[in-house]
Amino acid sequence: MSLRALDKKTLLSSVSTTGAGTAFSVERSKGWTFAIVSSSVTSGATVEIQAYLSDSSAWHTIHSQDVVADGSIMVRDDHGHYEKLRGNITARTDGTYSVYATGTVDSL
Repeated sequence: MSLRALDKKTLLSSVSTTGAGTAFSVERSKGWTFAIVSSSVTSGATVEIQAYLSDSSAWHTIHSQDVVADGSIMVRDDHGHYEKLRGNITARTDGTYSVYATGTVDSL
């Protein structure tokens, strides 16, 4: 049995301001698992995972998460197949946030 080929991206890395992170091309992968990791949270933030669709020339939110405590939140998107992905903090009171994405190329 061979190991699955995984596509790993860091959508946000220790971010403590609002705004979008770097966009990554992910056309060759699907079946995404996202981890939202937070620290130093008292009130929190809204963290979004967004996908870009060239036919609409726009970013679309595929998951929005209100984070109100330190820790890690896992989000699964088994069938998602996107052109680009990015993380975006749309509202923030405090805390530091990272978003990691892992997809697979095996099921294409």
